[in-house]
Amino acid sequence: MNYRVLITGSSGFLGRYLVKFTPSQNVQVIAQYRNQVPETYGKPVKFLHLDFLNNDWAELKKLKIDVIIHTAAVASIDECEINPQYSQKLNVQVTKRLAEIVDKHNIRFIFLSSDVIYDGTKSYHSESETPFPESKYAQTKVEAEEFLLKHLSNVVIVRPALFYGLGLNGRPSFAETMLNRLYSGKQVYVFTDQYRTPVLVNNLTSALWELTEIDFNGILNVGGPKRLNRYEMGKILCELFKLDSSLLIPITTEQAKLVAPRPFDCSLNTSLSSRILKTRFVDCRIGFSIAYR
Repeated sequence: MNYRVLITGSSGFLGRYLVKFTPSQNVQVIAQYRNQVPETYGKPVKFLHLDFLNNDWAELKKLKIDVIIHTAAVASIDECEINPQYSQKLNVQVTKRLAEIVDKHNIRFIFLSSDVIYDGTKSYHSESETPFPESKYAQTKVEAEEFLLKHLSNVVIVRPALFYGLGLNGRPSFAETMLNRLYSGKQVYVFTDQYRTPVLVNNLTSALWELTEIDFNGILNVGGPKRLNRYEMGKILCELFKLDSSLLIPITTEQAKLVAPRPFDCSLNTSLSSRILKTRFVDCRIGFSIAYR
C-alpha cells in the first residue's frame, strides 16, 4: 500500500526518528519543519517549510496526505508555564486548525499527547481514566485531546511515557545527559518521587508507524514495561556502564522547586497497546544497552 504521511515537528527528537525509521519505500514522508531542515537518512523525503504560527498554510493545503503524525508542540512543561499564551497557540490552536484540514480531506490523525495528564495519585493509569491536568502543558494536551475526540473519527490519541534514546538532532535526551555527566564524573540530581514507565524512542517510533496502518481509533497509552523513578534509572545506567553511582544525588520534587507542578506517578497501564501492536517494548536495562552501547 502506498500512502503519504506528514510528520510535523520533523526536526525534533521524535520527529527525526520517525523520518529515519520510515518502514518502507511505499511510504512517502512529508517532513514539516520551522527552522532546521532535518536529515533524510537516505529516505525519499519531501520537505515542508512551515511555521504553524503563521496564517498562510497554503502549501500544506495543496498536499495530498493520507496520515498526519502530529509531534510538533511546546514540549517543555516549565516553558509552557512561563509562556502560557504561546503554548496555547502551538499545542491547542494549531492542533485544532490541523483537525479542520483532516476532517475535510478524510486524513488519519495521530496526535502525541502525554503521560503527565494523569493525576499521579496511583500507579499504572489506564486510557479510560478521566485526565486531571495540573500544569499548563498538561492542560493544553487535554484540551487538544478533547477537541480531536469530539470532532474526528479517524484519530488516535497517543499518550506516550517519558521517552529516551540517542538524540539525532544534537540535543541529548534526559537519559543521555545523565549518562554524559556520569562519564564526566559530575553529579546528577535525580528525582526519587516521580514515577514513569519510560519507553525507548525506537519502540515508540515503531508503534507510531504501526498506527498509520491499522484500524484502531481512540486513546492509547504507549510506554515501557516497568515503573521507575529517575534515581532508579540512573542506578541502571551506572550498573550497565560501570559508572560511579555515588554521583547520583537523590532529590524530591519539593526540593527541586520546579516552575510547573508535576504528577508524582505517571506510570501507564499499557495492556491495550500490548494487545493491538506488534511492537515489543523493552525495559530500560535493555533499552539503555540498545541506545548507548
